[in-house]
Amino acid sequence: MILPTSGLAQELLCNVSIDASRIQSDRTVFDDMRENLSRYMNFNKWTNDEFQGEERIRCNMQIIVTSRPSPDYFVCNLNLQVYRPTYNATYETVSVLVADNKFSFRYVPFQQMTFVENTYNDNLTALLNYYAYVILGFDYATYSPNGGVPFFQKAQEIVNLATSASNEQGWNANEGTGNRNRYWLIENLLNSRYKGFHTVLYKYHRQGLDQMESKPDQARRAMMDTMREMQRLNRTNPLLRLTVLFFDTKDDELVKVFKNAFVNDKKEFLAIMQDVNPKNMSQYNSIME
Repeated sequence: MILPTSGLAQELLCNVSIDASRIQSDRTVFDDMRENLSRYMNFNKWTNDEFQGEERIRCNMQIIVTSRPSPDYFVCNLNLQVYRPTYNATYETVSVLVADNKFSFRYVPFQQMTFVENTYNDNLTALLNYYAYVILGFDYATYSPNGGVPFFQKAQEIVNLATSASNEQGWNANEGTGNRNRYWLIENLLNSRYKGFHTVLYKYHRQGLDQMESKPDQARRAMMDTMREMQRLNRTNPLLRLTVLFFDTKDDELVKVFKNAFVNDKKEFLAIMQDVNPKNMSQYNSIME
């Protein structure tokens, strides 16, 4: 750990919670698991950058235990939320929401968990390493063009290692989960066909939300540009994982942003949403009220 007197800190401020209410089991192991996973995410150094304490990336990692087939094996779902502050405002945006229903691993109380880069030790550390880099990738992508790519590449390395070393689900391209597993998330994020998504992440946050307090009309124009880019992505790649991920994350926020837009902008926004995310039109239509 960095000495507290230096004022520096690790990159993540990750709140790990374990929901084991669905199974009958000794709760001691889950308390130990939560503490151990929290230490692993928050005390490892994931980048070469220096973070001040207030700059740490806040995130929630909720692990829902659905079964325990053996004393040391846990079948779980993961819900991940990553937060980002906005400039000159108290508002905090969610940069990404990820759900993973193949989050399963072996664990014993007081298990030693050591981060070793470019090595597959076990499925649990591989999962945590993967999502640490996903968190970093989405955060960095909102501050600089293509800023998340180096971290998404590290996550891809973990996918490659886990695919060859493990039989666990979620890592393989061909396992009957469609495009919603860990392999396809990283494949999409690094596929040159979808590079416009990185522009969306940067422009939406840095030129949009960060300017909303001082230049709201300019900020909305930038965010409208990102909606047009998402429409282009959707038309050439229907049901793309990144499109679903973006709107699952940003639906509520978009309604708040465009509720105060000019009427013509509201109409354009609704036309785009009808094209890219029609299932939520009742929510989007509320901007006209």
